[in-house]
Amino acid sequence: MPVSAEQSHYLKTVLRKGEGAKVRVFNGMDGEWLARIERVSKKSCTLIAGECLRAQPENVPLRALYFAPIKKQRLDFLVEKAVELGVSDFYPVLTNRTENRKLNMERMRAHVIEAAEQCERMDVPALHDMAKLPVVLAQKQVVPLVVALEREESALPLSGIDFSVGAAFLIGPEGGFDDDEARLVRNSADVRCVALGPRILRAETAALACLSYVQLSTNS
Repeated sequence: MPVSAEQSHYLKTVLRKGEGAKVRVFNGMDGEWLARIERVSKKSCTLIAGECLRAQPENVPLRALYFAPIKKQRLDFLVEKAVELGVSDFYPVLTNRTENRKLNMERMRAHVIEAAEQCERMDVPALHDMAKLPVVLAQKQVVPLVVALEREESALPLSGIDFSVGAAFLIGPEGGFDDDEARLVRNSADVRCVALGPRILRAETAALACLSYVQLSTNS
């Protein structure tokens, strides 16, 4: 089983694994396997799969996160923790107040993979292309899009939403949605507005609060 040059570099240089060493591998389809490194160099590596350690889960819960990209360091933190909390799909959203408008998708994808490996997931969350907010709100959702909207009197608590069939959250930018965007959110079909407590949360805190609630309430 050959692996990519990047993975070879990671095994040899970062993990300091040599020939004969054993590593756990997964491809998102066939479970987790214990493999032996047959040959390794800086640019190439060959693994021999042995024992199957864990079967691939049949159903991965929908945990979609729509988010306005924030500054790099905080975005790295958000991505890492969201992967740990079971996100299945990342959807970058362009809003009028989005801070990071030139998202490095390859860098983010690599960070998603690294986070999945670190927390011993057997799948890698999907990373979708950035879309503008009106486009996202116009799309038909598989489950209602739950939006954390500040100072919304009619907002529900998270406990008022049924997450048993999946979850999709939309988290706005730093400073929140502007007035036109907030109005668009309120008037969109398949949207549920929620309140996340008495204080204004940073974007990454709001996202992780939502994902943590779903993981704890559904045990998945």
